Amino acid sequence: MKSAQPKYKTVEEKIEKDIRDGRFKSTNKLPTEDDLIKIFKVSRNTIRKAIDVLTHRGFVIPVQGSGMFLRDVSSEGAINLEDFHGLTHMFPNSKIETQLIEFKESSADEKLATIMRCEVGSPLYYVKRLRLVDGLPYVVEISYFNKEIVPYLNREIITTSIYGFITSDPKKQIGYVDRIIRADVISDEDAMLLGVSKNSPALVLENKAMLRDGRMLDYSLNIHNYTTTKLLKLSNFM
Repeated sequence: MKSAQPKYKTVEEKIEKDIRDGRFKSTNKLPTEDDLIKIFKVSRNTIRKAIDVLTHRGFVIPVQGSGMFLRDVSSEGAINLEDFHGLTHMFPNSKIETQLIEFKESSADEKLATIMRCEVGSPLYYVKRLRLVDGLPYVVEISYFNKEIVPYLNREIITTSIYGFITSDPKKQIGYVDRIIRADVISDEDAMLLGVSKNSPALVLENKAMLRDGRMLDYSLNIHNYTTTKLLKLSNFM
């Protein structure tokens, strides 16, 4: 039987939903720490940990002596580089569709073994998907999943939310993601999928997702339609 996710995570997700739903729009700030403790019936440390996550992800700004204010950021239609939950979570008011281009079992060659810190020949899943936002081609996602960590994927999971499926297991929570953003020339196949001209520029996000124990779950390349993609990076000098 799976154990429940950490309490702070449950609190963080509920507060995030309330923020997205406009519950605090009239005051532009969260209830006090003491009020949140009473609302969620958890410890002060749990509330503070949840607020730390929301701060890091750009939802709130704690102001000493004044409370926790909503962060006024124009992020509509932008990919928040601090958010690793996928497009479905990132764009809750949009229709997200997935077209599966290729799905197969594979194995790590020398290059992938070095990147993913696994043995040459380690079993992998290879997934290539086209993601559409409100009917428009948005990003081509090419992913390699370590089968020792993700022993099972199928078409149904792949065409909904892969990370949602994986992280439904509390023992497989993402600890951190390293991202490199670079420009490249799009391939002919990806240009066709994204509906852009051949030899167009492409905005490529190279991602390495690690579990909390340091094992690499996923290595992926997200090839974005340069005409529609915006990236949001929030910095906290705290």
